[in-house]
Amino acid sequence: MPKAPDATPFLCYSQMDQLHQHRHVGFRDQPNRARSSQIHASALNGWDALVEAADVPEIHALRDLRPCDISRPSIPLAEFVRFSESIVARRRDASIPWAAGMRFDLGALGGALGEPVLGATRVGTALKRLVDLFVVLQDCTEMTLDREETMASVSYRILDPDIWPRHYDAMFTLGIVAQIIRRGAHALRGGGENGWAGWDKVEFTFEAEAHEMRGDIGKVVNAPCSFGADTNQIRFPAAMLDLALPAARPSNDMSVVNRAIVEHRRRTPLVERLAQVVWRDMNCRSIEQERIAREIGMSSRTMRRKLAEEGSSFQEVLDECRMRQALFEFRTRPDLSIAEIALRLGYAEHSNFTRAFHRWSGVSPQAYRAQMMQQAH
Repeated sequence: MPKAPDATPFLCYSQMDQLHQHRHVGFRDQPNRARSSQIHASALNGWDALVEAADVPEIHALRDLRPCDISRPSIPLAEFVRFSESIVARRRDASIPWAAGMRFDLGALGGALGEPVLGATRVGTALKRLVDLFVVLQDCTEMTLDREETMASVSYRILDPDIWPRHYDAMFTLGIVAQIIRRGAHALRGGGENGWAGWDKVEFTFEAEAHEMRGDIGKVVNAPCSFGADTNQIRFPAAMLDLALPAARPSNDMSVVNRAIVEHRRRTPLVERLAQVVWRDMNCRSIEQERIAREIGMSSRTMRRKLAEEGSSFQEVLDECRMRQALFEFRTRPDLSIAEIALRLGYAEHSNFTRAFHRWSGVSPQAYRAQMMQQAH
């Protein structure tokens, strides 16, 4: 795949490779659990109409990465993210991923799985179906729909800490969300050709810092933006959830989607499912084995037994998740102290984190962070 001449380097891959030479074997290193995070290949639909002709072979090369498993044509999530970053860097245009999301054929999401989204008759219903479907579309990712009094929000973030930078996949996904909202708002009086009723109350937040993204993102999305958040989010008036959608083929049939969700969960190793919950909850709630087991759908005893069958344990998964998240924190939050990062990882004492990191990597977090900063400059 061609390398973008001025793209932000994916520091995480070289750093992780170096670290693997020192640390103990973790759950990513074992053959039966080495599956990388995937995204449904339909995410590439429509990009070729937005990029230069010289970029189209890169899209074809990504499609060629699809596995032989036709039940879920997918590509590595890290490669899709890398693609979105490199396209913006080469063309110096952050509007490309946003336009790809805004113009995306909703019915083509996940193949035919997007039909219930396209068939929804209300904005809130379409967004709820999109959120439910997303677990099948993209691995190791959190997407939520929330409502707080007068405002609603859709949040999106990749949980896999090895993938960074990951700025423009967020614009692509939030562009899909915005498309749904605007389809409802466009039907209202006051939503003309170049405006959408209620859009003046919409706002965005992004994980990336403002200087890490190219150009004026607020101008691209036509709304106020804030940066350096823990997630990517679009906030909008809750009343928009009740807006009617012009559904050509109204549908309430979620049976195909529900079967796809069940099948996806069935074939995902327990270690991966557990890791995703740990990364999701880290820094926002305590990591409790009993609670997580109930959420996954089994007793803690059954979870321990199944983890043992996969050659792991709850503590091993937790430790591995914490260490990989630590590398992410080092990369993305250089202003935080080691003690502050330890708290974000769930350690009550930063000395416990220091010892755990040294056992895992062979170096102290201070030494690793200093080496990382030296490489970055």
